[in-house]
Amino acid sequence: MNKVSSIFHRAFIYDRRMSQLHKHLSEIISEFKCKCVLDIGAGDGKIDKMIEDAISTNITGIDVLVRDETYIPITEYDGTHINSDDNSIEATMMIHVLHHTEDPSVVFKEAVRVSNKYIIIKDHLLSNKLSYLKLKAMDYVGNKHYSVNLPYNYLTKKDWDKLFEDSNVEMITCKTNLKLYGGIFHLLFDRNLHFIAILKKGDN
Repeated sequence: MNKVSSIFHRAFIYDRRMSQLHKHLSEIISEFKCKCVLDIGAGDGKIDKMIEDAISTNITGIDVLVRDETYIPITEYDGTHINSDDNSIEATMMIHVLHHTEDPSVVFKEAVRVSNKYIIIKDHLLSNKLSYLKLKAMDYVGNKHYSVNLPYNYLTKKDWDKLFEDSNVEMITCKTNLKLYGGIFHLLFDRNLHFIAILKKGDN
């Protein structure tokens, strides 16, 4: 089953999604002139390399599992504590990360702690039972073959708003019409399920 989901994902989803994510993230990072970004949960760093090739920024990554080959420098971390000082990194970024954690607030607040200014998120928005089933299906197809942790821990708008308020960050830009998928997959899996946001850290 894992092999089947991997073939399906590569054939119909992966390339377009990577292209669209690269486009949206590059636009945001460029608009807010982020010159140094830490990607938390960077995977193989391919999307980061695509962004670096498109705009003037430097991205390094951390992950709980460092792959044998990566596109950018990636170091291992324990998934909870980032080995950086408070306010030491211009911008932190999490792409499809928080819903894979057992407690998104722990990871998010650590990203806020080390950030000097901005926090960039690509994640999902849970609204009802149908949206949960769609998100769970996307997660399984996209990640099961990589042995990624799948707690299916999606947040509602109310959950996100509370997390941002508790973490003393303000959302300054949010994109929801990401068009990550083509054809029938766009109708089924795009609308109201995804967002990219950039948040600004409040005064300490």
